[in-house]
Amino acid sequence: MDIRMKILNTTYMKTAGNRAFTAKKKYIFITTVLVALAMISCGEPSYINKPGDNSFNNDSIPILIPDTEGIVISVDSALKICKSLSVNAKTGELYKLSGVIAKNTTNPMNVPSYTNINFDLTDSTGTISCYYINNLLNKPFRKNTDVPRVGSKVTVIGVLTYYQKTGSTYAPTPELTDGYFVRIDSMVAPPPFPGCPDPAEGQISASDAATKALALVDGSTSTETYDVLGVVTEVLEFTDGKATYIISSDGKQFFEIYRGYGMNNAPFPDKEYILPNDTVVVHCKLKNFKGTPETNDNAPLVSTTNPNFN
Repeated sequence: MDIRMKILNTTYMKTAGNRAFTAKKKYIFITTVLVALAMISCGEPSYINKPGDNSFNNDSIPILIPDTEGIVISVDSALKICKSLSVNAKTGELYKLSGVIAKNTTNPMNVPSYTNINFDLTDSTGTISCYYINNLLNKPFRKNTDVPRVGSKVTVIGVLTYYQKTGSTYAPTPELTDGYFVRIDSMVAPPPFPGCPDPAEGQISASDAATKALALVDGSTSTETYDVLGVVTEVLEFTDGKATYIISSDGKQFFEIYRGYGMNNAPFPDKEYILPNDTVVVHCKLKNFKGTPETNDNAPLVSTTNPNFN
């Protein structure tokens, strides 16, 4: 009897002890979970690009970037910081600028697979060049429809530099570089394509020109010269009488006229002489420049519907 009682008592004590230990573990686990939830609800930082802000991006879940990351400054302050640096030196800190895209120096209609973009950003205090900028996920762009166009309101983060190309005689340029978009407040939609007539004899369409250019080895230029027909969809740049602009014959495939001339193989008299919706014929050779179908320099107009030339 004594032995049985001892065994029973020992078994009871072990069972009670196990129950007490199990209850203690449950208490610790529940307490830990409650503390963690409290910390998350009270201590979570605000984020710039919450899911849903990137509806125009390929990926559905962006990297969450804490709103505290990056020093918020105006464009004017960024320009002053750049000019205080040694040439080609970069800041160790990240800076965050908000403004409107004033100029795309990367053609938004012909973004090849996996590329970053270049553009000018302007606010009420000035304009700065932005180079090598990735998308909201800090990854290269993968679709041309994702690229913010001129007029889009954005916030971008990156380092600052006072850039000068090796051997260049031009003054250094203030730049925000090696960065990415942290927010896009508004996207400017591309204008609707108005339509284009069929090419006449001796002409090819802008779509055919793009296809032929992309069939060339990267960096090479065609031996043949073509008269390319298309509608101007966007003027990217106008400098010293030369215009860089995009033409299309179907609104789907695009061909870039890089630093082209106006009529009679002469510079454009003014930027009003090349406008969106002009139907033009351009005399040019074709070039494949890193996946962008474009012309050689100085390609002149053969004809245009722009009324300023009449």
